[in-house]
Formats: sequence, structure tokens, C-alpha cells
Amino acid sequence: MGSVRGKIVGPDAAGARLARADGTSGSIDTVTSRAGGFEFPDVAPGWYILSSFAPDFRERVEAIRVRAQSPTDVGAMQLQEMRVTERPAPVLTVCEALNHMTRYTHAPAVIVGIFKSGMDDTLRLDCPFQPVTGPQVGWPSSIGLTGPAIPPDSLRDEVEEKRAEVLKSGPPGAHPRPERVVGLYGIFVAPSGLSAAQCCLAMVESILPPARLFGVTERDLRVIR
Repeated sequence: MGSVRGKIVGPDAAGARLARADGTSGSIDTVTSRAGGFEFPDVAPGWYILSSFAPDFRERVEAIRVRAQSPTDVGAMQLQEMRVTERPAPVLTVCEALNHMTRYTHAPAVIVGIFKSGMDDTLRLDCPFQPVTGPQVGWPSSIGLTGPAIPPDSLRDEVEEKRAEVLKSGPPGAHPRPERVVGLYGIFVAPSGLSAAQCCLAMVESILPPARLFGVTERDLRVIR
């Protein structure tokens, strides 16, 4: 077994979450000490996504590899204050939202994609790029859903234009079914620590959504659940 330790810089009270990149086991939570330090003991070897978070701060993610009989020290993780942007909601495809995460994060948006139900409902789309954490871990082209709503009527025409765009995507004879292509409205959130790279060349592929669409009344805006 190995261990993971580090320090969260910025907020007075913060937490950390460790999740297997391949989703084979549940995540582990911990709270930091008064000095911001945290430690996960007895961690099985493998690739993990480390998430650090605090109220009113933007969540941060980092890919780490835990090795047997060896402590992994991630050092200081700086959190940035979160500011929800007030502006007209754009209508975006999943690929557009993920390709411009910094521009649209923590702001109202309508996301159009292919709905997939499961343990964590998502909107997905095949994109020519993918979000990555460092050069090693790639994330799927999907957006997790936590209580989003139906788009406002004033955006109906724009949503239909994006739906038509998505319906034409995919290889010939394999277009998505119309009933599965939907537009949903909420607060679009992506953590810091992500960049974009050509799909799909990462050494390790995570199954965790790299962003999330929340209901407008949500207060816990952590992407990694």
C-alpha cells in the first residue's frame, strides 16, 4: 500500500477527495488540518484523481500515481475564489463547452448533447479533443448532470439549431437517436487543473466527467462526486 499527502492553500477550511481514475472503487474524503494539510494512508497502488475543494472556492483536480510502499507528496494545491458570472446563457454543444471550459465555467449555460442515464447521468458527445490532467490522464467527452432544468422558451430556436447539429454528427448510419439529443439548462462548472489535448492519446483514461451542469439553486458545486 502507499499514501498521499499534501496541503491546500487559500481557504480556512477545505477538503480533499481521492477517486480511482478507472472508477473501480468509491472515492475517499478527508478534511484538512488547520494548516491546510491532508493525508490519505493505506492507498492501493494505481492512478487516482485528487480533488481539493472548499466553500466559495473553485475545485481543483490533479492526477497522481500511487506506488506501493511509497508516500506520494503532491505539495501545495492553490485554490482560487469562485465567482459565478452573470451573463446571458449561451447555447453550447458538449464539445464547445469542454473546449472553452475557462470561458464558460461557473456561469449559466444551455448544453446540448446525447443523454446517457446511469449511476451518474451525463450529456456526451464524441469530440476530436479531450480534457486531460497532466500528460497522463484523459477524461471522457461528457458532462455530469446534477439537477439541471429545461431551457427557457426564449432559447428554444438556438437549442433546436444545436440539436440539428448534433443529430448530423457521428459516422454515416450511426447518427444519434433524436429522443436522446437534449438541451439542458443550469450552471456549467469545470475544475481548475484541466487542459485539452488531441483525443485520445493519454496513457490512462478516466471515466469521471470533467465538468458538470448544476441546477441554478445548487450550492455544492463540486464536479467530482
